[in-house]
Amino acid sequence: MKTIKSILISLLFIPVLAFILSPVEGFAHEPVALPNAGLTPESAFYFVDKIGEALREFFTFNSDAKAHLQIDFAAERIAEIKIILETKGVNAKGLEVAQSRLQANIAKAAGIVESEKSKGKDVSELAKSIGEDFDANKEALKQAFKDQERSLEAKEDELKTKIRQARQAGDAAQVETLVKELGEIKAQKELLELKEEEQEEALEQEEEKIEREMDKKEDAQKAIKEAEEERQEVLDEAAEDGVSVPAEAFEKFDWLLAQAKELFTKENYVGAKQLAKQAEDALEKVEEAIEDLDEAKEEEEELKEEQEERAKEGNEKEGQRQKEAEKQQEEAEEQGNEAVGR
Repeated sequence: MKTIKSILISLLFIPVLAFILSPVEGFAHEPVALPNAGLTPESAFYFVDKIGEALREFFTFNSDAKAHLQIDFAAERIAEIKIILETKGVNAKGLEVAQSRLQANIAKAAGIVESEKSKGKDVSELAKSIGEDFDANKEALKQAFKDQERSLEAKEDELKTKIRQARQAGDAAQVETLVKELGEIKAQKELLELKEEEQEEALEQEEEKIEREMDKKEDAQKAIKEAEEERQEVLDEAAEDGVSVPAEAFEKFDWLLAQAKELFTKENYVGAKQLAKQAEDALEKVEEAIEDLDEAKEEEEELKEEQEERAKEGNEKEGQRQKEAEKQQEEAEEQGNEAVGR
């Protein structure tokens, strides 16, 4: 109990000290690396983390600082999501808590920007600043989900190997157990994909509120850059899965992005952003096609493995039959020789 009291007392002084040392006006904020997760929603003492953040909010008075503080909190949420995925997996109860709080942090930041604009203030620089800060952290969020996906894929491959070995050994009970485990891993992969998609959609809604207040030129530049990065991500993921993507698969994307860049050069920044977003949306069909190819490839490999196993079993049975036939022939010859001897 004394330990908890000591923690709470320390938390009371930290935000006060931070407030004294930080400039009130013109909040200078540079993007930082993903912070240490510290306590996560999986911990019984997570409430201490919430109290600490509430105190930091209370002792932050400048609106720009308040908005940036929410982005800092969002980075902590991402660190929590990362550690939960690594240690507890996608089924952890704390994952949903961290994801929900992440969305709330971005919503608060967007709300501050909108509130300041309603007071007649120019918020374009603030919107740009917090947007850039969160972009770096958002990449870490994507990577956290990607790392977990790779981990599950590695387990999936390991189980498939064990299933083949168990089948070759004729251990039906072991095969049944391993197939069940494989099903659970596949279910976790599907849930992981669902949670990532839901998180992206929720964050995009809040980010759009911030982006609306950015300078239109910078907003269009950001949209074009994100579309190009998304295209590269699709290619990288396909390469990891060993799937070759034909150039024509990107025809619609390339055309839309080219149009977006053309509008940008003509200073039609609103139109450029819209086309860049459409180009990014067009990548969804490419991703779906890659997933279908990957699944077809896996099914083909599994079918090939089954055929090889059956062929091997057939050869083993044929070899066994030949041995039995040879043995029977030897026994018949021995019996014949014994009869002649008599």
